[in-house]
Formats: sequence, structure tokens, C-alpha cells
Amino acid sequence: MATQKEIADFFGCDARTIRNWQNIAGFPQSKGAGGYSVQAVARWRISYLEQINKSKQEPEKTPEDGEMEKLELAERKAKLRDRMLIIQKREFDLSVLRQKFAPITIITRTLERVSVSMASNLDSLLPHMKRAWPEMPVESVDVIKKVIAQCRNEVAEIEPDLSDFNPSDFESSEDGFDPINY
Repeated sequence: MATQKEIADFFGCDARTIRNWQNIAGFPQSKGAGGYSVQAVARWRISYLEQINKSKQEPEKTPEDGEMEKLELAERKAKLRDRMLIIQKREFDLSVLRQKFAPITIITRTLERVSVSMASNLDSLLPHMKRAWPEMPVESVDVIKKVIAQCRNEVAEIEPDLSDFNPSDFESSEDGFDPINY
């Protein structure tokens, strides 16, 4: 980190020139009392001078320039795609906050609570029935125990059914991805 004066000495100019550079777009900001990063200012100065040189002289186009333009265009498209993905992720996060969607962890925890609650209710079912019907036959108790065991096993084996999932259920819109309302 360097002060304004040290940056001026590094570039061989005066502090007033550095203050003028601060008004040019892209000049690195001071890090408070720490001052400026010499490397950041040097990188900015190089790119700024390259920009000025490019605007002053337009070289004749050669076939290599066409390839370079295509490469630059492809890079711009890739950057744009990355930005669009970031925007879509932020839109999805916003829809989660608005409670249109829920993260899978919340859904999983909720289902776990439901299954635990169902299991405890099923466990308490037999004692409640015995209190309500003290002379319940042993065969009925065995049948109820089997049904309770089957219910608990079915709840424990619940897996998501992805056969119903269809990616086309989500349409792309200006605001990101929205579910289709049927």
C-alpha cells in the first residue's frame, strides 16, 4: 500500500496528476489509511493507456483480426451467460425467500418430523385402543401390531418419485424461472 505521493514518485509525476487520475473511470479506490495498491494502479494505468492507443489508431483489419473479433465476441457471450446465471440464481434465491420454493433440506426436515410424529402416534394407538376396549381379542391386537409395523415401514421407505418431475414444468420468463400454474 502506498500514499498518493508514493504513487506519484513511482510513476514519475506529481501528486496533482494522481488526483486528476482519480477522476478517470476505473481508477482503483484508496484503501483508507492504507493508501493505494501500487499493482492495482499500475494495472489500471496500463489498461487506460492501451484504451487510449486503440482509440487513436485503428489498424487495418487482417484475417487474424476477424478471428480475434470472433474470440472476443465468444468471450463476451460467455461473460454474459455467466452474468445471466448469476441473475437467475439470485432470482431463485429471492423466490425461496418469498416462499414460492423451498430448499430440499427444509422439505427433508419437515418430512422427517412428519414421519417421527406418525410413528409416535401409531405407537400410542394400541395402548389407547386397549384402554377403550379392555377385552380386545389377542388376534385383533396382533392384526393392529402388524398394520402399525407395515405403516412404519412404508413411512421409513418413502423415496421421492422423480418420474413426475418434468423440467418443462418451469418456463423461462423475464423474471427468471417460474412454475407453471395449472
